[in-house]
Amino acid sequence: MATPAPTVVAGLRQALKAHAPFSGMPDADLEDVVRAATVRYFAPGETILSPGDARPAHCLFVRQGSVRGERSMPSGGASAQWEHSPGDMFPLGALLARRGVTSHYTALADTFVLAFPATLFDALVQRSPVFQDFCTRRIQHLLDLSRQRFQAEYAATVTEQRGLATPLASILRHAPVTVPPSMPLGEALALMEERRIGSLPIVDADGRPTGIFTRQDVIGRVVLAQTPLGAPIALVASAPVVTLPRHATAGDAALAMAQRGIRHVVTIDDGGRVAGVVSERDLFGLQRLSVRELASTIRRAGDVPALQQCAADIRALSYALVAQGVASGQLTRMIASLNDQLTVRLLDLVAARHDLGGLACCWIGMGSEGRGEQTIATDQDNGLVFASNDENAAPDALRERLLPFAAEANRALDACGYPLCKGGVMAMNPRWCASLGEWRDAFFGWIDRGDPQSLLDASIFFDFRGLWGETGLAEVLRSDIAARAKANPRFLKQMSDNALRSRPPLNWLGELAPQGGDADGIDVKLNGTALFVDAARILALAAGITATNTAERLLAAGPLRGIPAAELRGWCDAFEYLQLVRLRTQHRRASGALPPAGNPNLVPLSDLSEVDRRIVKEAMRQAKKLQQRLELDYPG
Repeated sequence: MATPAPTVVAGLRQALKAHAPFSGMPDADLEDVVRAATVRYFAPGETILSPGDARPAHCLFVRQGSVRGERSMPSGGASAQWEHSPGDMFPLGALLARRGVTSHYTALADTFVLAFPATLFDALVQRSPVFQDFCTRRIQHLLDLSRQRFQAEYAATVTEQRGLATPLASILRHAPVTVPPSMPLGEALALMEERRIGSLPIVDADGRPTGIFTRQDVIGRVVLAQTPLGAPIALVASAPVVTLPRHATAGDAALAMAQRGIRHVVTIDDGGRVAGVVSERDLFGLQRLSVRELASTIRRAGDVPALQQCAADIRALSYALVAQGVASGQLTRMIASLNDQLTVRLLDLVAARHDLGGLACCWIGMGSEGRGEQTIATDQDNGLVFASNDENAAPDALRERLLPFAAEANRALDACGYPLCKGGVMAMNPRWCASLGEWRDAFFGWIDRGDPQSLLDASIFFDFRGLWGETGLAEVLRSDIAARAKANPRFLKQMSDNALRSRPPLNWLGELAPQGGDADGIDVKLNGTALFVDAARILALAAGITATNTAERLLAAGPLRGIPAAELRGWCDAFEYLQLVRLRTQHRRASGALPPAGNPNLVPLSDLSEVDRRIVKEAMRQAKKLQQRLELDYPG
């Protein structure tokens, strides 16, 4: 074979070097591929590979154009399985297994591929860890590359966001709790225990600090000194008190504590009044913000302002988790778990102010909260299920007792950064504060009717789970719904038809296609993650699975539907990667790196690296394959 011209070699090398795995391979290995490769052209509609017993003689790399893979179905005909675009290699499975291909590969457009011998493919698998890892793991390999890039990007900023340059105003966890100098010591101690606080500023009539009493003072100044509990708090307080303005930094507070040998600094506003207290523990938390520490802080929170700071910390922690390289599925579950704990603590605080005696009630989370898949831009979707020990109690009467509690809880969650649902899907809405029987009737009605509104309601409400209270009510309701839906194939078919109305943002060439009025962006929730969520919900309902998490639904329902494990894992990986892209875009909009937008899930394609764009495209192809599975299960 004639040696290619130097300009041709350079062009081929550049074409390969732009894509994984070649971008990470040694120059010598890349040179072997370039020297051995030949360029082949296929016209639109021309067959590239067909099923057969013989192993393909070459590995093919798409340089230009698009290739469709189709697999014959037992019922006859063919179903489109995937599309390969520039940067993709095929048929890796057949080459690795040393068998013939099982699919038909056809050019969709004028297509040019680089073909290098299967013998070189085998040699590279043996000697190149990068090449082997890519060929055996493919999307996982690309995910690793993208995750490393995300991790490096976040690690560069997370220290700045949570370091000693942090203003004290952003550290304060709750509204200041202060007392006058004359308050009896016993009352002050009871207040500290009730509010779960470790320090108590003493203020004058104008709200200016005159001293401070802390838990560390109890043993030396109260117990050992045998100070009467009726003595004024000023008798055992430290004075004068060390103060810093709200705009001072965490570093200023750390320096003051070190110089004075103290553990608390009182912050003051512009008028000299107490704005809050920053503790040594708060400063330590800046450097060691963790799921465990934050969960502990949530449990100790004594009021809604304290939970507001915890909610802000959850959003900050999500940055740190990405910087630590936490996988997206685990990351969103951690965020959801902390949000659950915050909701439970908030409901405990609110419930204490309402008469709920004699009522069994369960606060249910729906939508992304119900699935345990929350990102940082999430509104409220919740409701209340209730029952009564009194069989004669009318649901309307019980509802009237619960609605004030629900309204206060919804507004408090809004204050913590979880906006009120624009569609009114909240417990404060009388329609969604309902008895177990009313909820059951509503779900059964949606399943039996299957009209457009019922299908819309089903997509919102079927992902619920119990968060607080008598969670057994939610479990009973979910079991009843699962049995009813499984027994109604017409409803599942209607849900499938409804889910298939949204499609991945891929054009006819298999490339990412901007949607709507934005010339550069795709809605990675509406036309990405939601496709997996909808399909997983249908598969789970059809199999009688009661899980609500998307990955758990797929992994539980898939084997019952005869879906190969590798296919299920590919769907889960693709879904979780799109979740990570959503979270990153929300972070970038919140930080100002991207312009604020009405839609926090709108991802500009120009903001994606070449690797990220390839994985997003592959993830959308996985969504397409999952939808094709629905079409096979519910044809017509």
